[in-house]
Amino acid sequence: MKMITKQQSSRYTAPSWLKWVLLIVGLLILLSGCLLTWMYVQIQSNHTEGYSEAKSLALSETKIANVSEVTSYNGERPIHIVRGKTESDEELAAFINLKNMKVLTTINTSNMVSSDQLKKELQANCSSCSFLDIQLAYEENSPAWELTYIDENQRYVLEYVKAENGEPIQRFAFRQPQT
Repeated sequence: MKMITKQQSSRYTAPSWLKWVLLIVGLLILLSGCLLTWMYVQIQSNHTEGYSEAKSLALSETKIANVSEVTSYNGERPIHIVRGKTESDEELAAFINLKNMKVLTTINTSNMVSSDQLKKELQANCSSCSFLDIQLAYEENSPAWELTYIDENQRYVLEYVKAENGEPIQRFAFRQPQT
């Protein structure tokens, strides 16, 4: 009579169901990584959309010869802001409406109030304010600075001032939810 022996399993082998679970989890992690990468690339391309067109329009329609920076501002309508230098080394900022393919205005940055000066004025007028950001904007059909900060009442504030002289244009204060 022949004895039936059960083959001894190695302590290093895993059950087949565990292999399938690990394979499925690994595939889900890989697919999630691919999806997140694709989403990141799409969001970044939308963020910089129109930058090359704005740059070429500024080079052809203004005195800007070398572009140093292209940003966008979404106010009443989307505006691209191209900063650069002329052949005579003057720094200019061109405000461009790409929808109409039109340069709205060009301003010499030496004629603008500096962002550092605006920050110092804000800190002098409101010592308890927490400064967040400052960037060029286009409000009320003229170049402006957009100051972002948290005021003494813990409100999130967007303040717009004229780029040429720092006169106030408008101010929005948003109350933050209490936690």
